Amino acid sequence: MEKSIGEKIKVFYFMIVAVLMYYFLTEAIQIGLHITYRHAFAVVLAGSAICMFLYQPNIERGFTAFKGALVYSTPLLVTTVVSLFVWFVGTVPTDVISRGLSSSFIYTNMLSFALAAGAFLYVFGEKGIWYNLVAILVANLLMIATIIIENGLGSFFSEFITLIITFAGETGDIIVQAEIHELAFCLGAYLIYMLYKPQKKLWFLVLLCLNLFCFVAAFKRIGIIAIAVCWAFGLLLKWIAKYNQKLAKNSVTFLCVLTILILVGYVGLIKLDVFTLLEKAGINTSGRVEIYDAVDKFYEFSPSFLGNGIGFLTYQLNTFMKVGVASVHNDFLQHFIDLGFFGYIIWLASMTLVRVWYFGRKGQTENAIVTFILTLYLIIVSSTDNTMNYPLLTGVLAILMIGCNFDSRVKETKQAVFGYSESEERTK
Repeated sequence: MEKSIGEKIKVFYFMIVAVLMYYFLTEAIQIGLHITYRHAFAVVLAGSAICMFLYQPNIERGFTAFKGALVYSTPLLVTTVVSLFVWFVGTVPTDVISRGLSSSFIYTNMLSFALAAGAFLYVFGEKGIWYNLVAILVANLLMIATIIIENGLGSFFSEFITLIITFAGETGDIIVQAEIHELAFCLGAYLIYMLYKPQKKLWFLVLLCLNLFCFVAAFKRIGIIAIAVCWAFGLLLKWIAKYNQKLAKNSVTFLCVLTILILVGYVGLIKLDVFTLLEKAGINTSGRVEIYDAVDKFYEFSPSFLGNGIGFLTYQLNTFMKVGVASVHNDFLQHFIDLGFFGYIIWLASMTLVRVWYFGRKGQTENAIVTFILTLYLIIVSSTDNTMNYPLLTGVLAILMIGCNFDSRVKETKQAVFGYSESEERTK
């Protein structure tokens, strides 16, 4: 009975903190540093799990979650090391270094949100994946409920139906308030995971329906395209794995390498002014030609280009340049300008190959496939939005990649560390 009450308290506590993390999207704490509420709540989640570990450690589960969070955060290590090298070679002022590091560690700290994801998995195991989804849905539904209270139920659903029928070609003033970008992309990642690993359970169906409602209310067209593409790849790789696990694993590795080559070529095409040709052909690029022209002077598409250090381009756009945007809305061009030619390639490899190899090791082909399709989703949505800077999406991708078959990996860790499995322990 005491254990049951304790479990309920843990669920309630972690759910409340997570809902607050997903609800307060723009608020920040000013204590000499600009710390967002969501970052503060992510640290609270991670800190709470650490305290629980110190009080009553579950070594195998803690090791699995913590190591997964570190591997997932490898791109942060890459951007930091590469930037430090660039700053050292360029002998830049300390304020530039401080500004760059603060953008990586104070505002969008990948490690903080990966550890918050690991906290859910450490405390609840694979159930943590679904508790986290419930927290997102509660936060999103609270926002939608506020919109409905202010504007009326009939008006909201009238515009909601119009939004779907016109495929976001016509959006009213009311429904546009429900376009909560960051949460929409978080829910999109969950939709991919749920479609790839469906469960014939009532709670799963309820969560899937609520997820679809909130996602459609935001209606990110690039998100819908990304989900369709990733689901198709997921089904194809799952089919291959059914007959040949090794071929499926090798296919994922090949697709990762191909993705890196495409993303390097993508920056080359931008440098060749392909978007200007698209505009001349009558294709609307939403002002990207002007933005890309404005930042063209900051980089060369050449192996000799070392980069400028993380945070450089954002600072230029916000301080000196008058292009009307705070980012280039192209995370790949931004990282190329910041990290340089080879730094960019290493960063891409850390985001694709390193994660796929780690989570798919020891014959875990399904983990490799899930990691790849979620990475592909991030890449597609980042082609039009600066989603790499969405810390909540970072946390969601982390919990899904680390959490896929998490409980079975914990058992493997227990076997490796202690030399016996759970079933063997019960017989002692």
